[in-house]
Amino acid sequence: VSRAARKAADRYNRRLSIQVTTNATILEEKQLRFLEEYRVWTAFSVDGPEEVQDMARPFVNGRGSGKLVWRNLERALERLDRVHVLMVVAPETVGSLLPAVERLYRAGCSRISLLPDLEADWSKTKDELEDVWPRLARITLLSMLTDQPLHMSPFSSYFPTTDRFTGEATGKCDFGGDQVTIAPSGNFYPCARLVGTDRRLDVRVGNLQTGYDQQAALNLKQCGEEALSQGGCGKGGCQCIALMPGDVKTQLDWSTQFARWTSAASQPVAKEIEEALGRPELVAV
Repeated sequence: VSRAARKAADRYNRRLSIQVTTNATILEEKQLRFLEEYRVWTAFSVDGPEEVQDMARPFVNGRGSGKLVWRNLERALERLDRVHVLMVVAPETVGSLLPAVERLYRAGCSRISLLPDLEADWSKTKDELEDVWPRLARITLLSMLTDQPLHMSPFSSYFPTTDRFTGEATGKCDFGGDQVTIAPSGNFYPCARLVGTDRRLDVRVGNLQTGYDQQAALNLKQCGEEALSQGGCGKGGCQCIALMPGDVKTQLDWSTQFARWTSAASQPVAKEIEEALGRPELVAV
């Protein structure tokens, strides 16, 4: 598929960007060479440090996967220049976020997305989250003043827009646009988070045989935007949230709450930076 896509892009003079998501359990020299050759944006899905990974995603035989996942992840960070870590955040893993982020940053990771489990009950973790979230926001935003910025979502979008910051933008969700997610089966989806077990016909937008159904993607985008707006999230978020399986209302409610927590954690730091940027002597780069 990658070879065919690259040939088509060359033929029609189109820019091609390939992205893959993996759990990092299989990453040998063959895979690394492919990722290097095609300059693939590689997203590694992890849950936290090795002990957290062992509990959250054991192998089918019960053996922990943490040691292997982190070894492969750190190996990838040594070889690849397009790495993005997707870290699932659950109430029981909030306490491990800071050491996990520190280890990733020290290994050379510059792009992390924190993805809260929106179906979990966060009510009992509120105090701990309100302690950790501002610390992560401060780490992210202050790092963006240095020559080794950490683009950690959802905090990095709060960085004040100035000429001082020249880092590469992460890019916003392109749901319904030019991006398409291809499942191993060849089915198309408008967002990687909607693939799941690759069984939902209602969120597919074509396949390798029939081609990309852009109208279907636009219809899903509209449905998602309407649901997000009704849920109080406003527009601008990824429309897939409203199309995920499970209790959508609960997911939208927690999505709204996380938006509030993120804003409360990020805005004070962003204001400090904005004021400091107006006084260069206060900015340590």
